[in-house]
Amino acid sequence: MSFDSLTLRLVTHELRQAFLGGTIRHIEQANPSTFSFKIGQGIDTHWLTISAHAVHARAHLIQKPPPGQKQSYFADFLSTHLKHGTITEIEQLGWDRILKITVQPKSDEPILPPRKAIIAEFMGKHSNIILIDATDDRILECLKHIDETMSRYREVLPGETYSLPPQQTKLDPLNLNKETFSEHFSTSDVTWKSLFNKIDGLSPTLAKEIIARAEKAELWEAYQQVIAYFDPNHASPQLIMDSENPLTASPIPLHQFPSASSQTFNTMSETLTAYYDAITLKEKKVSEKHTLRQALEKQKNLLQRKEKGLYDDLERAEKSEDYRIQGELILANLHKIARGQKQVELQNYYSPDLETLTIPLNPEQTASENAQTFFKKYTKAKRGYSQIQQRLAELEAEQEVLSSCESKVESADTLEALNHLHTEFVENGYLKTQQRNKQQQEKNEGPFRKYISTNGFHIYVGRNSQSNDLLLRQIAKPRDMWLHAKQIHGSHVIIRNPENRPDIPMPTLLQAAQLAAYYSKAHHSSYVPVDYTWARYVVKRKGNVAGYVHYTHEKTLYVEPAVPSSKKG
Repeated sequence: MSFDSLTLRLVTHELRQAFLGGTIRHIEQANPSTFSFKIGQGIDTHWLTISAHAVHARAHLIQKPPPGQKQSYFADFLSTHLKHGTITEIEQLGWDRILKITVQPKSDEPILPPRKAIIAEFMGKHSNIILIDATDDRILECLKHIDETMSRYREVLPGETYSLPPQQTKLDPLNLNKETFSEHFSTSDVTWKSLFNKIDGLSPTLAKEIIARAEKAELWEAYQQVIAYFDPNHASPQLIMDSENPLTASPIPLHQFPSASSQTFNTMSETLTAYYDAITLKEKKVSEKHTLRQALEKQKNLLQRKEKGLYDDLERAEKSEDYRIQGELILANLHKIARGQKQVELQNYYSPDLETLTIPLNPEQTASENAQTFFKKYTKAKRGYSQIQQRLAELEAEQEVLSSCESKVESADTLEALNHLHTEFVENGYLKTQQRNKQQQEKNEGPFRKYISTNGFHIYVGRNSQSNDLLLRQIAKPRDMWLHAKQIHGSHVIIRNPENRPDIPMPTLLQAAQLAAYYSKAHHSSYVPVDYTWARYVVKRKGNVAGYVHYTHEKTLYVEPAVPSSKKG
C-alpha cells in the first residue's frame, strides 16, 4: 500500500503547504525513472522526488536528492520549460493516484507564457511523468511514450491531448452515509475485495484493514475508523516493519499486522522516505549477496576445471615409469635396433609375465638417442607428478576457503558485513575492482607493501605475481628471510636483514607471518600455516608462470592473519 490514493492525498496536502508559490530552481535526474526538483519558497528550499518506477512509483518531500546520473533528454526538456517557474497549483485528480502540479513559467515579457503542468501517474508498470500545456491539455513531452500498439485505451504522445486513464464508477468514500453503505454491504460475508471494488480511494491494504477492524466492531464502525484518517489533520503516518523488513508506509495504524512493529512520523513524506530508504537498503543487500554468490560460483567452476585438468595431467604423469622401462629396454638391446626403425618389439624383463612390448622409435635418431629421449620424458613426468600433487593440495585448500566464504556470505545480514566481504573478494581475486584506480594506487605506493616490525626490521610484501618475482630477483638477499602461506596462493614476504644476522627475532617473524597470512587466500581464516626459510633456499621454478617457487629448509608458524599498525609505505 506504500503509495495508494490516501497516501497521495496526504502527500498532496504536504506539497501544497511546502511548495505553493515556490519557484523551481533546479531539476536533476536520480535514475532513469526518478527526478528531483529543488523548489525555493522565500529563503527556504525543499526537495521533491517524483518517480515513475514500475515498482516504487511515488512523490514526496525529501531531505536531499540521491546521487544523480547523466541528464536525459526528458530531464533537459523539463528544465527548459519549468526552471524558474512558479508553482501555482498542486492537486490530486479525483481519487486516482495522479498528481498534477501546475507551473507558471518565468518570462521577462509583459505577456506571460502559457502555464505548464507536470502530471505524475503512479500506476505500477504503467507509471508515467507527463508535461502538458495547462491551457489546452496538449502533451508536450512524457517520460514513456505510449502509442496505439501499447494501449488500446489512450495514447500518451507529444502533440496528443492528455486524457485520464479509464475510470471506474465507484462510491465516494467521504460522501458515503450509513444507509447507502448498508445497501451495498448488507450481508455478513463482506470481503475486502467487495469493499475495494465498490468504494473509491480504497487500496487492497485499506480494504483489508476495514475487515480486520470489523472483527472487534461493526463493519460500518470499522469503515468510519479508517475513513477518519482521510482528513490530513487526523492522519497518523506509520512505517510498518516485520522484524527488520519494511512491510509498508501507511497513513494509518494497521491492525491487520498484529505481530509487526511500527514507527510513527510527523508527515507522510518522512514516512515514505524512511520506507524507501529501508527498501533501497534491502535491495542493496540482496544485490550485493547475489554478486558475492555469483563470484563464488564462478570461482568454484574455475577450481573444478583446474582440478579436472590436474587429474588429467596426473594420469599422464603416472606413466613416467613406462618411459623409464622403455628407455632401459632400448639400452639393453642396442645391437637389435638400427637407425631408421619406427618401432621395435622387445621382451619386457621388468614384468613378471615377460610380455613383448612394442616401443615407438624416432627413425631419425640412433637407438641410444631414442633411449635418452625416453629417459628425458621419464624425468619430466616424474618431476611433473610431484608438482601436480602439490597443486592438488593447494587446490583443496582453495576449495576449503571457498566453502568458508560461502558460509560467511549466507550468514552476513548487514550491508556493512557484505561490503567487507566484497572487499575481501576483491583482495582474493574473486571480484574485479576498477583497474584504472588499482593501477594508479600501485603506481603511487610502489610495487611492494612496506612495513616496519617492532624490532625495526623492514618487511616487504608483494602485491601480485610480477611483484613477487621482482621481490625475489632484485630485492631479496641470501640472508633475508622469506615467508609464504603454506600451500595457499598469496603474497611473498621478505624480512630485510642487511646486517646478516644469524636469526630473526621472533616478534618480527610473527608479524611477517601474519602479513603473509593476511595477503593470502586464507585471509579470513582463524589460523594459517606460514612457511619461512632463508631467501637463499628459495628458487624460482624454470618455465613456470610468475610467482611460483621451490624452497627447502623451511619451518612453519601458525598465525592469525593481521596487518601491523606500523606501515612505511
